[in-house]
Amino acid sequence: MTTATAVFVNEPGQLDEVLSCYKPHCRYLKSLSVDVFGDRIVGTGTFAIPEPCYIDDTGHLNAVEVGICYNQLLYQTMATMVRHRTGPVLADWTMPEFLRRYLPDVLIAASRNVFRRAIDSRAFTGEFVIERAARYRPGPDASERIALETRYRFWDEFGGACDGEIRVVIVDTGSAP
Repeated sequence: MTTATAVFVNEPGQLDEVLSCYKPHCRYLKSLSVDVFGDRIVGTGTFAIPEPCYIDDTGHLNAVEVGICYNQLLYQTMATMVRHRTGPVLADWTMPEFLRRYLPDVLIAASRNVFRRAIDSRAFTGEFVIERAARYRPGPDASERIALETRYRFWDEFGGACDGEIRVVIVDTGSAP
């Protein structure tokens, strides 16, 4: 196993700031640490969902909540990268830029999700990994974009598990065409 070149532990004030866009009962991410392995970034978080925000309690993590948890891992990991000026493609952003862009400009372009065994939504762990990041232009007159190839997994202490791969595109990088 490769040793991380940098480790950033839970930053509660930043977590509160980044998750403030969520209604209070939908702030599922409770803590996050980020490990940097060169251009590969790994965010690991703890979660708790006392009750679903939109449906009667199913007793397990469902696809809608996985999407919310994934986004919270993504946003908090990106915020940590920006704050500490580390990792691929976001090191030149400032926190005000990130806070202005993360909701309107960070889009899920493609996803694949696999549910292997039901996860107890009251207490579980998640991992978010940026495998690759690249700047690109979708056409000669188009503005620059950033593509993040990511994967995630969630698990609980009872063997519950799900995982997936998600392509994220940042459509406004602040660069002119």
